[in-house]
Amino acid sequence: MNKKSNYVRNKDWVKDYPVHIILKPQKDELLSSWLTRTALEHGQTLSLFISSYIKHDGTALARTDIDFRYDEKLFKQLTFKSGLDIKTIRHMSLRSEEGYLFSCNDCLYPPQQIRKLVDKRTHHGLMFCPKCLAEDKVPYFRKQWRYRFYNACPKHKIFLVDRCGKCYERIRLTKITSEQSIVYCSRCGRDLRLTKPHKIPIKYFYGLEAINWFEDGLVNGYFTINSKKVLSLWVFQSYTRLQYLLDRRNKLVLDGYPMQEDYKQLCKKLNHYNSKKCGPIYKDFFLSSMVYHLFKNYPHNLVKFTKDNHLTHRDFLHGLKEAPFWYIQMIDKQIPMHNTVGREISEFEVIQAIRYLKNIGTNITQKSVAGIIGCHFSIHKGFVRIYKSICK
Repeated sequence: MNKKSNYVRNKDWVKDYPVHIILKPQKDELLSSWLTRTALEHGQTLSLFISSYIKHDGTALARTDIDFRYDEKLFKQLTFKSGLDIKTIRHMSLRSEEGYLFSCNDCLYPPQQIRKLVDKRTHHGLMFCPKCLAEDKVPYFRKQWRYRFYNACPKHKIFLVDRCGKCYERIRLTKITSEQSIVYCSRCGRDLRLTKPHKIPIKYFYGLEAINWFEDGLVNGYFTINSKKVLSLWVFQSYTRLQYLLDRRNKLVLDGYPMQEDYKQLCKKLNHYNSKKCGPIYKDFFLSSMVYHLFKNYPHNLVKFTKDNHLTHRDFLHGLKEAPFWYIQMIDKQIPMHNTVGREISEFEVIQAIRYLKNIGTNITQKSVAGIIGCHFSIHKGFVRIYKSICK
């Protein structure tokens, strides 16, 4: 038998042995960061290290979002290989935030509360704070750098960056070669710690206040809103819908929000979007702070925003399949269901509402259809007449 076939036959021998060099995970380190550091210590790339020491399909596994992947077998294997307890391994995974930051039933891709590893639409890479990396005795990438609300570093008062400052390559740990370190660009080799981020002006400190508020709520597992404790999961589920409603560009009216004009100016610049610039990061920074503004001085800011922008009960709930009960209660109480500005309801609106209810498997009643359209199911005579003519 030749040497090549003998190697193929016996390649499984390594599965029964731990890794040679075991690195201690940092307090809030991402799983991919720890695995990459361990791989580089072994003189290998991340995919080759996984293939050699963890699973033979290492290249395929490394191409997935390993930070969000839920795989108990993989967690147990990493526990055996590293000697670390499974609680430590799970803590490095973004799935440890399930039930606090997001809810997920066997979903393959990160929900909106988690920033995608590489987003083709916004050109995001893995985000980082250059000053945090420079201060680290052991440089590593943090979990919070993947959170949607975390767009700046409150400690250093700078925006996060997601690419090399020299060649503009997006940060991807899987691209780092075995000769490099985790702090060097995979394309040009420049030290990421030398990247010059944009400082946050004093007038933008409201946004840093928002990041601290969201982070404290996530750590505690609850937010205090109007003197009541609200589960962090409910707030973050509401966060994604409120961001969508707030993203009104030049039409936004948000009294008391200190960065309103800056947000509008940014939206104008994004019409001439350049993928090498940080516009989308700034925009998320503004939108997160706007959500924070709606919950501040609750319910005054929320109600005023609704009236000033002519929003209805339907705008806040339409299309939400898994809206938290707390959010539904909040909208029902603060933004009562009613027909907007006495407008006329068309037959087309009623037909579309009925079609939508059929698609989601909800019973079609006069009340349920009116709920989608945003009018009272018995008082609005125009709606009642149209509904009865359609559903004879």
